[in-house]
Amino acid sequence: MPLMISSAPQGMPADLAAIAEEQDNLIGQEMAGLVPIPDRPYGAKVYTALIKAISKAAEVMGLDLTPERYTDDVEEMDADTARFLAMMATAASDYGKPFPVELEDIKGDSELTAITAALTQLAADKAFAEFLDAPVEEEVVEEEAVIMPDGEVEEEEEEEFDFAKRMRR
Repeated sequence: MPLMISSAPQGMPADLAAIAEEQDNLIGQEMAGLVPIPDRPYGAKVYTALIKAISKAAEVMGLDLTPERYTDDVEEMDADTARFLAMMATAASDYGKPFPVELEDIKGDSELTAITAALTQLAADKAFAEFLDAPVEEEVVEEEAVIMPDGEVEEEEEEEFDFAKRMRR
């Protein structure tokens, strides 16, 4: 496991922690499925740099991750890395600085290097930290009216997803 959360949530009952871990694993597997298997294995140095950059960016989000150092090339992206990378990509996009490469377009070391550089910049960006810590604005709710066959008007509400709101400490 390349990234390990160093501190478990305090006060969380063991059964809820197990459920949360199971959900994290499922999401990680789904995210790993989005990243294609590279033509050649990822270089150990490139993958280690990515893991370190994810860890640094996670610190800004209030997560304490312990990165692993790789000595051998990596055949494919693991579920934990993909999960954290997807989370970071969403945060970066919400902030207005999306990754230079979509997860689905990662083909090898050059794409990982570009993402690593973007993560390193985000981790050092004080405005990004402020963005994550900013108070949550009122949710924007769009109402859509649907006219039913009997002439009644039925309204549906859609809520916008706000990544910063989810990352509150």
